Amino acid sequence: MGDSRDTTMLHKLAARLGRDPGTPVESPTESFWQVPRHSFADRQSASLPTETDVVIIGSGITGISIAQHLLRLQSSLKITMLEARSAISGATGRNGGHIKAVPWADYYALKKAMGKESAMKVTRFRMAHLDTLVDEAAALGEAGKVGLVRRVEGVSAVFDEEAWKAAKTKLQAWLEDFPEERERWSMHEREELKNFGIVNACGCIKGPSGAAWPYRFLGVILSKLLETGQVSLETHTTAKEIRRSQASSYPYEVVTSRDTIACRHVINCTNGFAAHLLPYLKGKLWPLRGQMTVQSVPQNFPRLGASRSWSTMWAQGFDYITQSPGDDGSLYLGGGFFQGGPEKDDDLGNTDDSQLSAQCLEHLEGVAAKAFAHGEGTTIDKKWTGIMGFTGDGFPLVDRVHSFLSGREEPDPEAGGEWIAAGWDGYGMVHCWLAGKALAHIVLGREDEILDWFPREEFSCTQQRLEKMSPEGALNGFLGFLGEPSAA
Repeated sequence: MGDSRDTTMLHKLAARLGRDPGTPVESPTESFWQVPRHSFADRQSASLPTETDVVIIGSGITGISIAQHLLRLQSSLKITMLEARSAISGATGRNGGHIKAVPWADYYALKKAMGKESAMKVTRFRMAHLDTLVDEAAALGEAGKVGLVRRVEGVSAVFDEEAWKAAKTKLQAWLEDFPEERERWSMHEREELKNFGIVNACGCIKGPSGAAWPYRFLGVILSKLLETGQVSLETHTTAKEIRRSQASSYPYEVVTSRDTIACRHVINCTNGFAAHLLPYLKGKLWPLRGQMTVQSVPQNFPRLGASRSWSTMWAQGFDYITQSPGDDGSLYLGGGFFQGGPEKDDDLGNTDDSQLSAQCLEHLEGVAAKAFAHGEGTTIDKKWTGIMGFTGDGFPLVDRVHSFLSGREEPDPEAGGEWIAAGWDGYGMVHCWLAGKALAHIVLGREDEILDWFPREEFSCTQQRLEKMSPEGALNGFLGFLGEPSAA
């Protein structure tokens, strides 16, 4: 591909990333995870509360985590959670079921981009989610078991020689700075892959990972929050505008599709849709539509869902695979990005999850047969899409929303504030829960309690950081077809 064509394509795609993402479409594709729906899926009050302490926009893992941790810190708070569709109907209820950090794959670029100290802090933060979510599920007792939160052996199989060489280099670089992880991670060459039931790959890297049924798991947590009486869940209630009020006790108003609610704090947890209410973020935090499938497997396909998950890493792009821990052994398989090249991709900047991704599906229907010894005959039973949010530098935005970003005058910090937790770059399950915990502390003025484990500076929303972001820069790093990829 020539330089002029690259540049033309870059500008074309960049224009898509700079669009207003709008609000979630009304009739999304049906996610396997969301059947059956929670009993509270369509809950809303007879009338919207006129005032509340905190409005959380979004009912996914981020919003639920923030609500839970706010109440753990201050149980008297009144919280209203707004959701444009049914509860947990966005990315949390539509993802791949992984709780998977890929530290060896990311650390090399992180260290180059931000230095050793920051890279180590971000990496440890991501890795901490597996233990944290396992503990949260255990704390729910019998009720938590429905979420199938479990530790598994994660196998990343690499199907390209150059990518395999790079993977080995990255693994060694990571282990040099994390020597305590050497016993938990291993590298396996082509001749060993039969032990993993993998074919056609150059090698694989194995290490600790996790899997879950996030819709059910988060549903149990949200149901318990609703039982406290401190949380009002308002589904089918779209946030249309955030504005400052003149009331000193409630400095913000959130205009919704039903009515207006006054609040002290408003927290944006809408991920790929965040730029709709915060237009400054257009082209800086942008949506990407992802494709998921459930695939039935032949009788001789090993049933390893209770103990293993996989990633298939190609010359361009990768896929993510978990498996049902039940006798059916169904594969939960998603990905397929850019397999036909970015010029054929319709998913960048796309928030329409009522439609499927034809390019991704064409690839995903053949993955099992290409990658697994017993994968021939695997067929797609269910398919749906979901919307992720990516930032211009590959790191989330977790911070106060200052006036340069919102266009709104900031109140006295003691009176309240506007906040954001979004931009998970496709790895929500190893960012959202602890980011929600951290933001709850920050909102309540207890920031000093989280600084030893939360990447506060790296995830901040400073003007200096955001001004460096552009759609073109993000695409250069994300696609890597113009220059060297960034940390994203």
